[in-house]
Amino acid sequence: MSMTKNAESGASEIARHVPAGLELGLRNYWYPVLRSQHVSADRPLGFKVLGEELVAWRDTTGRPNVVRNKCPHRGVKLSAGRVLNGDLQCAWHGLRFEGTGRCTLIPWEKQESRAQASLGVRAYLAQELAGWIWAYIGDPVKFPPPRLEEVMPEELLAPDQFAVFPLDIDVWNVNWLQALDGSDGFHAVMLHSYSQPVAGDAEAGRPLKRPAIPLADRRMDIVSTPQGLRGVAVDHEGRQIHHGHFMQGWRGERWTLPGLFTVPLSPAPNLPAYVSRYYQFAVDAAHTQTSRWAAMRAGSAAERARCEQLWVDVVGPRLRQVISEDKAILETLGDLVESRAEEHLLTVDRDVVAVRRMMADAWNAQLEGSRPLPKKEAFVFPF
Repeated sequence: MSMTKNAESGASEIARHVPAGLELGLRNYWYPVLRSQHVSADRPLGFKVLGEELVAWRDTTGRPNVVRNKCPHRGVKLSAGRVLNGDLQCAWHGLRFEGTGRCTLIPWEKQESRAQASLGVRAYLAQELAGWIWAYIGDPVKFPPPRLEEVMPEELLAPDQFAVFPLDIDVWNVNWLQALDGSDGFHAVMLHSYSQPVAGDAEAGRPLKRPAIPLADRRMDIVSTPQGLRGVAVDHEGRQIHHGHFMQGWRGERWTLPGLFTVPLSPAPNLPAYVSRYYQFAVDAAHTQTSRWAAMRAGSAAERARCEQLWVDVVGPRLRQVISEDKAILETLGDLVESRAEEHLLTVDRDVVAVRRMMADAWNAQLEGSRPLPKKEAFVFPF
């Protein structure tokens, strides 16, 4: 793999806007790595993020633990083992480890032996919140982790005020930086030209109608908004086609470190709005994990029931279709280095470039000993 020098930072790049190493993700941040229901006290669960094989399980108190998925004795995967009395036991020779990574048993050694004290497995901070297992993948000594609640989207902290609908974790066959590129503000009116737009006379309680305007007659206007550029679908006479995107008047950020994307949507003119949020981060250099949910305001039982019905009838099916379209098109990009070398950026790609630079700057900052953190205001509910 060839590398070039970035004239601004001096760092080696494997591709445009990609410092060497960034292709495997940003460390020293919290990530929603697993759904809570998938982690048990009965058996360990192996998974991979940021290019690292990890394993999760629960101890006797129900607390989640995350450690490196490799026994320090002879190197087999600890996920092939078992959970005994809250500790993780290697299946091969029976060494046990607690959630801090400390070895608690070598079956042929006395307790607190020198050999036991010398063995340990690297552990990562793990916490359970809002139906997710969050892991701080990084060095807590060099870069102390913020309190998880300080870098958590507002709706996940107030279950009495919001209805939250998590989706299954999805893995895409594309580098995470390419996946982030897929959240530009103008692809939706073309890529999702059948799954998102609705006729302007849509009404609550009735099936949504698609616009009668054929795709061949649709065009796009590019509009500047407080959250960046947006594409607006129009017919050949310039009349807007409802696509569901907020153009003005919402709070927070669209892109937030280390890989959170926020987009508020209105499925139809007379239906309640919702927010789609998702984290996208590296599994390895060629795969991306997407951890996603949708949320709506719901301060009463009646509002919650209405949101749940809207999720079943409209939002859930629509969102799943949009996700499948995004995934399918992004997986055609192929290798990160090759795709960046062959692209020809246009003026409308300025937000894409800004996000790329944000991620590259965060990587380079850590090389220099600092670590940018998003402000709490970035995580407010948009409306």
